[in-house]
Amino acid sequence: MITMALRLTGQRCLVIGGGAVAERRIGLFLKEGAKVTVVSPEVTAKIAEWAADNQLVWQKAAYDESVDLAADFVLLATSDSELNAMCAKKARALGALVNRADDRSDCDFTFPATVTVGDLEFAIFTGRVSPRLSRLIKKDLANRYGAVAEMLPALREMRKTVRELLTTPAEREEFWQKHLGQKELIKIIEGDWKCVEDILSDEINRIRFKS
Repeated sequence: MITMALRLTGQRCLVIGGGAVAERRIGLFLKEGAKVTVVSPEVTAKIAEWAADNQLVWQKAAYDESVDLAADFVLLATSDSELNAMCAKKARALGALVNRADDRSDCDFTFPATVTVGDLEFAIFTGRVSPRLSRLIKKDLANRYGAVAEMLPALREMRKTVRELLTTPAEREEFWQKHLGQKELIKIIEGDWKCVEDILSDEINRIRFKS
């Protein structure tokens, strides 16, 4: 598998099952603007709340042959492995990408552990070898890169200025390679963004005065 970010706005997402696993993943679908339909006789309180708020469609019934599996993404989160396998096969035949909560080897897409720190977002894969390790890594990333997230707005403005001053991609790449490297990243992580910011500002001003 490869890691990528998908724009899910308006995408049809069908979820078979209504438990805690389904709830967590439905939340991700809804956050990205997907059109979600849930098929399950019972659902968690949160899923029921989303349905009541018209954020998703809840078909309050167990899966049967009348359920249309034609969707862009199909999430299978029932406790019945045979049912999940059958639905996966049928959904793929209709062109859907499938995720089975009970069998990672039978998934076309997966849900990595993620951690968001400001504008930074990290995806963590451990191949399900150790969920505990994933949680520890999430905590470490959140602690380690807080200072990096805080300086991103300022760096975004600097990037705009550099784009205006240096007209070619090659020039801009050379600038950033020279002035924002591993040494600078370590300083930022250690809380010394002000030092890096001052150096970048000086270099940007030098380019501005030359042009």
